[in-house]
Amino acid sequence: MEFRQLKYFIAVAEELHFGRAAERCHIAQPPLSQQIKRLEEELGVMLLERTSRKVSLTPEGAEFLDRVREVFGRMDEAVDRVKSMSRGEEGCLRVGFIGPASLSSLPQAIRCFRDANPRIKLDFSAKSTTEQLPMLRGDRLDIAFVRLFGHDVEKLEQMVFLREPYVLALPQGHRFEALERVDILQLDGEPLIFNQRIAQPALYRSLMGSFHKAGFMPNIVQEVNTEQSTIALVSTGLGMALVPASSAGDQRAGVIFRPLDGDLPNWEITALWKSRKETELLRRFLAVVTEFRELN
Repeated sequence: MEFRQLKYFIAVAEELHFGRAAERCHIAQPPLSQQIKRLEEELGVMLLERTSRKVSLTPEGAEFLDRVREVFGRMDEAVDRVKSMSRGEEGCLRVGFIGPASLSSLPQAIRCFRDANPRIKLDFSAKSTTEQLPMLRGDRLDIAFVRLFGHDVEKLEQMVFLREPYVLALPQGHRFEALERVDILQLDGEPLIFNQRIAQPALYRSLMGSFHKAGFMPNIVQEVNTEQSTIALVSTGLGMALVPASSAGDQRAGVIFRPLDGDLPNWEITALWKSRKETELLRRFLAVVTEFRELN
């Protein structure tokens, strides 16, 4: 059975006239009649009743016409969909992100993208940087929002999405609350809640280097692996912590934030993706994300 035979059959079934159907299909009438006959022979079913005066559908022909129309309808839908996908108007985008990215402008960027592209499905994975990188390389993510500290990003495209300073989170009622800004030198001897060395060794070394340049070693009373856990412990009065400026949006009771002066690294979130996997859909997403970058 050939695709063209089905097209010819639909034309004859709708026109109920071989001459008009031939004109519609831009072929001569004899070849059209031959193709319909071959179709009937292949099916072993008579689809059309032919007399010298008229052509009509048999019951089997009417049923076959309905089914063939369904097939053509699905084919048209498939063609439209793949064309839409090639234009980046439809499909699925898999987005990975670290927890702190939820406190940045990334949620607003995603909302803007979804409003403009309602036919695109977004699949989210909240994972650590260490978890996201193999997912990205293994094509289980299309784009990843991560924190980079000595990670291998060879052959990956990257764009800094967020760059901001560290601020000091301290328990409400601490004497530093009266200050407009706190200098890193003033943290000498103060109890600090710190990032886990085992989780982010490069970040740990970078921050420790800042304290070393200031001339003292920090008094670390607790190590944690997320900013949310850090702020939660600050609220208990256990100590203070260095957190990204966007964490000040966490209006947790018992915690206040102050700008921090000193030779400290910036806190960054970087978008990563594979250049050879850069589809039109991903390019659309990146265009929106770029508008929401925060590079303070």
